[in-house]
Amino acid sequence: MTRNRNSAAHRLLLNKQIAAQSFRLIETGDPVLAARIVAPAFVNREAEDDPGDAARQQRGPAGFLATATWLRNAFAGLRFEEQVVAAEGNVVVVAATMCGLHAGTFQGVPATGKDFSQKQLHVFWFAAGRIVEHRALRDDLGLLLQLGWRPA
Repeated sequence: MTRNRNSAAHRLLLNKQIAAQSFRLIETGDPVLAARIVAPAFVNREAEDDPGDAARQQRGPAGFLATATWLRNAFAGLRFEEQVVAAEGNVVVVAATMCGLHAGTFQGVPATGKDFSQKQLHVFWFAAGRIVEHRALRDDLGLLLQLGWRPA
């Protein structure tokens, strides 16, 4: 019984570490890291919000890397600061803040050179030590307002 508890606790710790590494993957675009932590069948549910972006619709590491490239093209100095990480079973939830400088077009807003900070909540599902699915809740309106966008 103790061994099972220890192995389950170890798996939760590893999953939490991999979730944190996924943010480093977005920041760097490292394909070796992507192959190590993202499952071939990985699905990014956030990419479903933008069905016109075929690269981000891909499954597996390629889709994750496409999202990372999309974000890094829009934001210089992109970084994620994790505030809270919780795990249970095969799920890890991370409350984080994404920060950077608006240096490229994002959601139709041309680069403004403005710094930003966006609160986010990420949910990762794991299987066999890799991320198989991701969802997020973000303050997209708050981000756009920080960048200077205003409704018509």
